[in-house]
Amino acid sequence: MNSSIFKRYLPRSLFGRTILILLFPIVLVEIVVGIAFIQRHFEQVTTQLSKGLDLQIIYIIDEIEVRGNQSSKLEVIKDEISDLGQKLGLRAEFLLQENLTLDNEIGSFDLSGRAFVRNLKEKFGSTVAFDLSAQRFVSIQILIPSGRLDLVIPRKRVSASNPHQLLVLMLFLTVLLVIVALLTMRNQIRPITRLAKAAEAFGKGQSMPYRPGGSDEVRRAGIAFLAMRGRIERQIQQRTQMLSGVSHDLRTPITRLKLALTLLGEEKEIKDMLDDVNSMQQMLDEFLDFSKVNQIETASKIIPKQYFINLVKRNKEQGIKIDLEISKSVSAIEEVFIKQNAFTRAVQNVINNANVYAKKIKLNISKDPNNLVIIVEDNGPGIDEKDFEVALRPFTRLDKSRNQNNHSGVGLGLSITLDIIRGHGGRLTLDRSPQLGGLLVKLSIPT
Repeated sequence: MNSSIFKRYLPRSLFGRTILILLFPIVLVEIVVGIAFIQRHFEQVTTQLSKGLDLQIIYIIDEIEVRGNQSSKLEVIKDEISDLGQKLGLRAEFLLQENLTLDNEIGSFDLSGRAFVRNLKEKFGSTVAFDLSAQRFVSIQILIPSGRLDLVIPRKRVSASNPHQLLVLMLFLTVLLVIVALLTMRNQIRPITRLAKAAEAFGKGQSMPYRPGGSDEVRRAGIAFLAMRGRIERQIQQRTQMLSGVSHDLRTPITRLKLALTLLGEEKEIKDMLDDVNSMQQMLDEFLDFSKVNQIETASKIIPKQYFINLVKRNKEQGIKIDLEISKSVSAIEEVFIKQNAFTRAVQNVINNANVYAKKIKLNISKDPNNLVIIVEDNGPGIDEKDFEVALRPFTRLDKSRNQNNHSGVGLGLSITLDIIRGHGGRLTLDRSPQLGGLLVKLSIPT
């Protein structure tokens, strides 16, 4: 049997699964104990009481027959039978009638009464009628050869008093244990939840305050997380500082080369050399951008609709025309927390990439239940589906789909975008644009 069928109905949170682990054995034990109790109480005890009562009824019937054979007067027999019933702890009345007037009434949940009736019918068959609708007494009618015997018996003689007490006690204790367990587990799970939130925030580039707590295992995991976060932050800072220093040191001689080549004249060879120097300058800028992808940046809130309107406006000022579509669901979003500098760089990389190879760019902003979705489409040559994964690797350029003579970069644009989107906890996917026929880049970040 496929276990995924059961997993579909299991709770996903640790708290929910813990509750299930606690409740399942408690409920199972109560069911087993309840069944055993009901079987013992409502069958064995009631059967024993019924058998004792059957013997008393038979004794009364025998006394009626004996007195009838002795030709005793009816009034005398009635009085003697009534006195005998009182001695036996019940009310007995002998009548010269040959019909049953009771309607065999019994409650729907009267388990002990059903067991009593079953034993009564086994002993007297169809000559007996009963009424168990009252709570304190049981009425019985039995046809005998000389007439009818009416009996009113205290209910406590049919079944043990208060049979529901054990079930009520079990239910009360179960509720009490569950409440105590829930309070305890909530306190135990709270440190795990805080650790998960801190790790999730760090994965999105946010360094939220966190102090280890909880059980020893959770505390050690929290301490290990803090140590790991500190090491990663130091490594990012050191890498950024190193590449910034290298970039600064290289910018100076490159600038001198550009100035010297500019002063030499406008010959073709000099222009080619100047183009190479400009390419070196651009590659250096891309390396620096790539080094800053994982730089810790504080997230801030934006209004998505206004943010993308301003983004398109800035691109238009730089000569990049973009067709913008924003769905109504995005207009309803009041704010989204992102690292603005990094996120802007990610989206701009995709736009710049499309601008190099295409003449028409379309930007569509929408929202699914959990994510803000940004789709950038163009009418360029696109990328083959088999090269989608390769295109996202650093320092990769696809000669077949993109003419590298049109661009002097080093293949870091999509890779930088991918790292930034992942840093926001989102996804980047590539596809063929169904409308424009070129490349479709889909960015999804959680809202």
